[in-house]
This record gives sequence, structure tokens and C-alpha cells, in this order.
Amino acid sequence: MKETVLALQDAVREIAHLMRVGSIAEDFGEKHGKQNESGDHQETVDVAADLAVSKRLMNCSEVHAFASEEREAITVTEGGKYLVAYDPLDGSQNIAVNITTGLIFGIFSCSSKLPADGRSIIGAGYALFGAATQFVLATEESGVTIFTLDPTSKEFKVTSARHRIPQRGKVYACNEGLHSKWVEQRSKRWAETMRGRSVRWMACMVSDAHRILLNGGGFLLPADRSNTKGKLRLLYEAYPMAYVFECAGGHATDEHNTCILDLPFPPASPAKVLHMKVPVFLAGPYEAELYAKL
Repeated sequence: MKETVLALQDAVREIAHLMRVGSIAEDFGEKHGKQNESGDHQETVDVAADLAVSKRLMNCSEVHAFASEEREAITVTEGGKYLVAYDPLDGSQNIAVNITTGLIFGIFSCSSKLPADGRSIIGAGYALFGAATQFVLATEESGVTIFTLDPTSKEFKVTSARHRIPQRGKVYACNEGLHSKWVEQRSKRWAETMRGRSVRWMACMVSDAHRILLNGGGFLLPADRSNTKGKLRLLYEAYPMAYVFECAGGHATDEHNTCILDLPFPPASPAKVLHMKVPVFLAGPYEAELYAKL
């Protein structure tokens, strides 16, 4: 898996550069004129970020296939044994106001077929494009490792090894403005029990979940009346982030308290389920216990 991780880190370097200088370009952040395959408006920078990742995965001998938020179907390469699923630029709407964005990825041992569930994931993580560029990698063997990009050497240096989510946090992350539109009572009650704490919300899963991973607490993006099946994509957002949280000693469930990694893909063609969405709850031990009791 080492070659795959190095390929993803190299893509992150390129995307980080785009985030730093791309806004100087006239078309940076402009709408690309269409929606991507998961229903979001596609911007020029989304396409550029996808290309930064895809061209490296195409040339990675370990990768047999990859799936992207920006692509209609799985792309099959030659050889390899892994399926890599990724969102190349999470929170791209934040670029216009110079707020953190990210990248999410999962590495599956299932070749070009979609996984039966999230338990075939063997590595996952994300990149954070903010004041510093960070690369977070989770594996069963090494737990969660946080790397920070050295702007001088362009090398990723370990800044936290075997990170563990705190037992209890002081903040929570959810869009309280949509509370009245949420459809699941457990999510409503959990948010209400959290209201003595500070709420943090940046509308970017990577940055919001990263805060919880480091400082403890809970992240919630439930289904609502406009998004009755949830908003986060199971394959390349929910599965990878759930794996990261479990490797760090945290919890990741849907609104029925089912482990995200145990959620199956329905028996349908890949084109119909590749971009399926689910509600997501991520938390440390204390907040997860509260959620389970509601």
C-alpha cells in the first residue's frame, strides 16, 4: 500500500499548490457549467483536483481501479489489486472565502468491484488544506498518523503518531440552522443535549471532523427533509472517515446507530450506487455513548 499512499501524498502537494496560487487565475472557483455525478455543482478547481489525483493513480502499480466524486463510473487501470475511492476537494465552496478545504480517500482490497461493505477497507485518510497542509493516514497496523507538509522541503513530516481521540470533548459540529428540518429524532435530541457546549461548523466534512478527531466531541450530518437519505457519500466520504475514527478509538454510525463500516451497498449496478448517500455521526467515546442511549 506504500506506493498508493505516496501517490496520494504527491497529489496533495499539487492540490495544496493550487489552493495557494490558484485564486490568482481568472477561472479559479468558477462553476464548470455542470453538476458532478453526486449532484454538486462542479467548479474548475474540482476538476483540477480530480486530475491531480487520477493521473497519479493511473500510474500506480498497486491500483487496479479508482472511483471519484467527480466521475460517473469506476475507472479501471492495468494490474494492481486495490480500489481507491476519493473526494478530491471537499468543501470547495469555502474557497471563495478562503476557508479550509480537504481531500478524502479510502483504499479497499476489492479490485474493481464495489465493496460489500466498509470492512474491506485497509487504509483511509484525508488531507487538510488550511494554515498548514496536513495528511492524515489510518491503518490497522499503525493507527492514525498525522503528517504536516514542510513548505521548504516539500516533505511530509510526522507530527502525531498513533493519535487517539479524547474520551470527551468540549465542542460539537453540526448545522444547527437545519435542526427543524432533520427527520431523525435521535439526531435532534443529541444536538439538544450538546447545546451547553460551543458549536463549530465550517460546512466541510474534513475540517469539521478533523477538529473532533483532535479535540474530542461529536460531528453530525443527518438526513433532512431535502436530503432524506443523508448528504455524505458512503463510498468515498463516510467509509473512509469512519475508518479513521475507529482506528483512533472513536465511533462512526448512521442515525440508527449502525456502524458505518457495516453498512452494505444495495444489490444494484455500480452506476446506481456509486454515489449513494448516508447520514453520518462521528464521535469520541463519551458523545457516542450519549447518542446510543437516545
